[in-house]
Amino acid sequence: MKLAAIFKDNMVLQRNKSVCVFGEYEPEKDKTITVSLGEYKATAEINGKRWYAYLPEMEAQVGLTLIISSSSGDKITLNNIAVGEVWLAGGQSNMEYFISNSKDAEKHISEMRKANIRYYNVPRCGMINEELFNAEKNSQWELSNSETIGVWSAVGCHFAKNLSEKLGCIVGIVGCNLGGTSASVWVDEETLKSDKDTNVYLEDYKKACGGLTEEEQIKIYDEYLEYEKGWNERLAVIQKERPELSWEDVQKEIGECKWPGPMGIKNPYRPCGLYNTMIKRIAPYTFRGIIYYQGEEDASRCEIYYKLFTKLIHKWREDFRDSEMPFLCVQLPMFAYENAPDDKTWPIIREAQMKASETLDNVYTAVILDCGELNNIHPIDKKPVGDRLSLLALKNVYGYECDSYGPAIKSIERTPDGYRLKFKNAENGFEVRGEVTGFEISYNGEIFEEIIPEISGSEMEIKSYKNAVEIRYQWFNYNEVTIFGKNGIPLAPFRNNLI
Repeated sequence: MKLAAIFKDNMVLQRNKSVCVFGEYEPEKDKTITVSLGEYKATAEINGKRWYAYLPEMEAQVGLTLIISSSSGDKITLNNIAVGEVWLAGGQSNMEYFISNSKDAEKHISEMRKANIRYYNVPRCGMINEELFNAEKNSQWELSNSETIGVWSAVGCHFAKNLSEKLGCIVGIVGCNLGGTSASVWVDEETLKSDKDTNVYLEDYKKACGGLTEEEQIKIYDEYLEYEKGWNERLAVIQKERPELSWEDVQKEIGECKWPGPMGIKNPYRPCGLYNTMIKRIAPYTFRGIIYYQGEEDASRCEIYYKLFTKLIHKWREDFRDSEMPFLCVQLPMFAYENAPDDKTWPIIREAQMKASETLDNVYTAVILDCGELNNIHPIDKKPVGDRLSLLALKNVYGYECDSYGPAIKSIERTPDGYRLKFKNAENGFEVRGEVTGFEISYNGEIFEEIIPEISGSEMEIKSYKNAVEIRYQWFNYNEVTIFGKNGIPLAPFRNNLI
């Protein structure tokens, strides 16, 4: 009898939902497996090489003992189990971003140590091997007084702290994320193959592997890891001694940055890689919902991101056995490198993220347009991100009356002297911080002119005696954000085809 690695001392189980406890089945030993938690008991169902036991719905509580036993006499005892709220924190680097690196880190870490939250980091490995098994064995649910709290997700921490204070129970966060990952890394092969557009990720991977055997792929990747280890050591030295060097000059001095390494069976950035080594290793753990911050890595294929993103949502809901599981997405903020041409890829990613919340049930988008930084793809102030996600959860998941949305376009109407823009979530009007900026109009669909609308209450008027083809707002990778709702959440970007 084996228990999935995520089940450890100090873990948090989801309240008010049937909780799945699961592991691997050993038919030569196990005839029956039973699970007990306090007064609750369940007998496992056997499905192939896996077993699943379902505990009934429970109220929030702490200090429980979970006992898993088999007819062969095997017994596993887990202590200090809590029942509360559990959320998965998925995505790439901005979800992974450590609270120790964030703005006001010392202050926030001090606050988190007093918060009623716990955290589990899913081990990050490129393939299912002994390295992964050892990492899972050593993984643990951590309490907020843990010495390792500094490497918890900053977004996840702020989100959990807010929920815990409002709900009055423990909140557990399961960090399942890795910097630099495409959404294609987090779904299975069948999902990518289901559409010719998303299948391109698999086609590119096959080409990158160049017909090498798995053994050859592993050997080449291990050689890369040795190179990367030495390169990172040289990088740390040169950045400390000569911080003024440009990225190009750094590489001239210490060698080429070869990240993310050669594609192959051991590279965690391969399509479907982390789906198999992370998501499938924790599914079907019972969650209340998912918070997700990702999209940067898919900007090069922004036109198909809506397909890829919605497929990911469906697949994760299937794997975690909850077809209506709340999915809270962070819309990408403003970002660009100084003097870089604006290729308009990030606006398309933002549009896809917002479209997902408009077309799928129980998907909600946190607008953080104002939280970006020029020249920094990892903005350091993560508190507004966690705050806005928690507002969405409190309103849409837990039923609280709270002001969780910023203004968003509702309609554009032709008037005798121009266009009238109407907005939802703007009943109290707008707050303009500086000059009105970000609005553009096009009469041919190719050339866009900057315009400044006149704001009147919850509406805006645009003067134009010609018929426009499109009006759009903040269709930039990076631009100053000055228009907010009265609750401090920025006006969401949009584009409207008027034909």
